[in-house]
Amino acid sequence: MKLARVIGRITLSKKDEALAGIRLIIASPLDKSQMTEENSSQLSANKSNLIVCDCFGAAMGDIIGYVEGAEATAPFDSPTPVDAYNVGLVENLRYISDAK
Repeated sequence: MKLARVIGRITLSKKDEALAGIRLIIASPLDKSQMTEENSSQLSANKSNLIVCDCFGAAMGDIIGYVEGAEATAPFDSPTPVDAYNVGLVENLRYISDAK
């Protein structure tokens, strides 16, 4: 599982039937500087944004946990054209670094 911040949502006029009832959101993966609050930017400087299937109703600014690849298709009964899936909403994030 990886962490990302929701930065937008996508509305489609037509989509694959396998995605009926599924919301699509735009998420920016969190990097270490964002987790330690050294960087207050909503966007990751090092990683590309991605489109995530969301069944939890994540809102703008929420931090989500997501999976990619074969694990992203696991919640669906039949093969579904998804690359990333929201597996949870993060309520609290505390990053503790080993470096001193």
